[in-house]
Amino acid sequence: MKIYSRILKVCLCFWAATSLFTSCVADEKSLKAESTGKPSEILIVSEKALWKSSAGDSVRAFFGGPEVGLPQPEPLYRLAQVEEDEFNRLLQSHRNIFIMTIDSGFTKPLVELRRDIWAAPQRVVKITASSIESLKSSFKEKQAEILNLYENAEIERLQKLYSKSLNLKATDIVRKKFNLSLNIPADYYLAVNKENFVWLRREANRLSQGILIYTYAYTDTIAYNPAKIRSVRDQFTQLFVPGPSDSSFMIVADEFVQPVSRKLSLKKELAVEMRGLWEVRKDFMGGPFISYTFVDKRNNLVVTLDGYVYAPNEDKRELLKQVQSILLSYEYIE
Repeated sequence: MKIYSRILKVCLCFWAATSLFTSCVADEKSLKAESTGKPSEILIVSEKALWKSSAGDSVRAFFGGPEVGLPQPEPLYRLAQVEEDEFNRLLQSHRNIFIMTIDSGFTKPLVELRRDIWAAPQRVVKITASSIESLKSSFKEKQAEILNLYENAEIERLQKLYSKSLNLKATDIVRKKFNLSLNIPADYYLAVNKENFVWLRREANRLSQGILIYTYAYTDTIAYNPAKIRSVRDQFTQLFVPGPSDSSFMIVADEFVQPVSRKLSLKKELAVEMRGLWEVRKDFMGGPFISYTFVDKRNNLVVTLDGYVYAPNEDKRELLKQVQSILLSYEYIE
C-alpha cells in the first residue's frame, strides 16, 4: 500500500506541475499586449547611420516599391524608423517590426522571422550581420520570404476582423451553390445570383467593393492560362455586371496597364493569381481587381474568386487588400 501511495503522490505532483506550466504558458500568451500600428506599416529599428547607408536604401527601395495592379503608384508598405535606444515598450507593441543590426562578432549573417514576441498578433524580422554588404545580401536573399510573412499577417488580421460579423444568408448561398465556405462580411449584400455566378457588393460613401464568384466545366489545363482567365472574366462581367448607363458593362482594362498573373499554391492546389484594372465600357468607371482561379477537382469545375474596388481619387491598396482577404478565406465543403 505504501508503494501505491508513493506512486499516487508522484503522479499528483507531476499533474500539478504540468497544470501549472500549461496555465503559465496560457497566461503568458493572454497577457501579451494587443499589437498596434496602421495597416501595411512597418516599424524599422536601426541605428541612424545604418538606416542612411546603402543597406537602408535597399530596404526602402524594396518595401517602398509599387504594389502591382493599381491605377496610381502606391508603396507595398509605409516605413517608420526609430533608433535602437528609442525602441521602448510602447513601440515594441507594433504589429510589424523590422530590426537590422551590424555586429562584428557574427561570422555569418543571421535572419530571424518571429511572431508575437512583445504583442499579438505581431510579426518581427531581425537581420544581424557583420557588415553592411553582408546585411544587404541577406536581405535580398530573404526578401520574398519576409514579404510573405508580413503579407500573410495583414490578411490574417483582416480575416479575423471580418469573421466577427458575417452575412450568413450570403455565406449560405455561396456554400450551397459552389460547395465553398467564404467569410462574407455583414456589410456586403447579394446583387446577382445566377446558376454559376454570384455578385456580392459593398457600397459606401464614394467607394464600392465587390466579390465575383463564377465557375465553368474543367476540360484541360488551358484553364490556368492568363489569356483564358481574362477572357472568361470578360464573358461573365459583360453578362452580369452592368454599369450605370444603358448597355454598359464591366471589362478588363489594358490600354495602359496589362494584367499581371502568377502561379501559386492555395489549399495545397495550383492556382493563378491575376491583378489588373477594370473599366466600364460606355461609361467612366474603373479601378483595380484581383482574382484567384483554381480547379475544384471533386466537381471538375474551374472556380474563380474575384474582388474589385471602385474608389475615385482615393488610395486603393488597402481596399484591395480587404477584398483579397475575403477571397482567401475560402475553404472546400466536404
